[in-house]
Amino acid sequence: MIPGLSSSAPPRRRAWSRPVSLVAGMLLAVAPGCLVLFTASYRAVPRQVEIAVASLSIVWAVAIGWSMVRAMERHLRTLASLVESARSHDFGVRSVHAREAGPLGDLYRQINALIDDLENERTASQELLGVLRRVVDQIDVAILVFGASGRLRLANPVAARLLGMPAGDTVADLAYDDTPFAGMTLGGDPRIVDYRFPGGDGRWRITEQTYRQQGRPARIVFVADVQQVLATEEIRVWQRLIRVIGHEVNNSLAPIASLCQTLDSILSRSPDIVEKGMLHDGLSLIAERAQGLKSFISVYAQVARLPEPRKAMFPVRRLVERTAGMFAADGVRIDGEVPDLTLFGDQVHLEQALINLVRNAVQSQAAAAATGAEPVRLGVSVQAGRCIFEIVDSGTGIANPENLFVPFYTTRAEGAGIGLVLCRSIVAQHAGTVTLHNRDDARGAVARMVLPLPRP
Repeated sequence: MIPGLSSSAPPRRRAWSRPVSLVAGMLLAVAPGCLVLFTASYRAVPRQVEIAVASLSIVWAVAIGWSMVRAMERHLRTLASLVESARSHDFGVRSVHAREAGPLGDLYRQINALIDDLENERTASQELLGVLRRVVDQIDVAILVFGASGRLRLANPVAARLLGMPAGDTVADLAYDDTPFAGMTLGGDPRIVDYRFPGGDGRWRITEQTYRQQGRPARIVFVADVQQVLATEEIRVWQRLIRVIGHEVNNSLAPIASLCQTLDSILSRSPDIVEKGMLHDGLSLIAERAQGLKSFISVYAQVARLPEPRKAMFPVRRLVERTAGMFAADGVRIDGEVPDLTLFGDQVHLEQALINLVRNAVQSQAAAAATGAEPVRLGVSVQAGRCIFEIVDSGTGIANPENLFVPFYTTRAEGAGIGLVLCRSIVAQHAGTVTLHNRDDARGAVARMVLPLPRP
């Protein structure tokens, strides 16, 4: 350790102050000169004695001056070391000279106090930065901070997943000009764009703000998944609508069915009514259709009364193997190796969603009736902290993608129109997404169920 520096300095002062020591040193340096003058005033002193006394006086003055210069250099080095330690954020160093009295001791005490203040401010800043990092990590919005040089400085986990960065990386060697945002001409106003990022496709609300880094302009980009928000709100609207319709229709069907039974009973006890058989058939038809409509409404009520998921850890491989096994007779096969992963969610609900997607693919392929078509493939992959289930078929494809998740809409005569709606509702309860689009390389469609991996 450099002399004069210590990690702790008890508040004790020396008896002699630094100015008194300097005055004493100056007097000692001047004393030999006074002795030379004194001896020179007497004629009886030999010449050799005068020269010897003068030489000793010069040597003594030089030694005293040299020691004073060295002492000042030690203090300057100590002060430089204190400043250098503060600049390098090493706040554990203090000067022991703060124990001394006098102006020099006051200077050291002020520097020690300044280092204490810098350490407290640095600790407070680090604590605040830690809180802000936790808040940013929990926000379901991608946040990317670019420096004045255009290089990426900070990206929260959502942004890392969106850009396809490896799990755990929050900063990559990425330039703003190499991102899709460079060609969007964002400015300061938010833009709604449809774009396929490496970590997901959909509709996004992109906002760009500027800040100053060392006086130079820099950028912060916010990317929010509008499609997921709209889909969640759309699900809620449909659920409310189905509940209202179900309530009103059931209230009307109950008295209709009861009146049909009453009129049929009266008709059976009245043998003189003309065309009794036709009336009986009409009442039976009304009662049958009322019961059918009631059953129809109860099916759609599944979407409105979807129970809360009972989440737990479960293996992905077992889920995939069970689902593929159910459709083994239809030629469904597992595409590639299933990663050894675990998900946190309701296995029963997610299995039902996956079954619905695979069943849609099988039915679409059967409707196409193409000879020699490749079988339906069910694959699993991991990308940017997400587990992606992908179902690929060679069927008829998607004719009306805008109506895929609309309740009551179906392209099959025997369909009820709630399969995909139910899938999206289940996956949304697990903070995931369901997308379907036509294949680019061949006929058919691709369905993706994307779920977040549990955080370690």
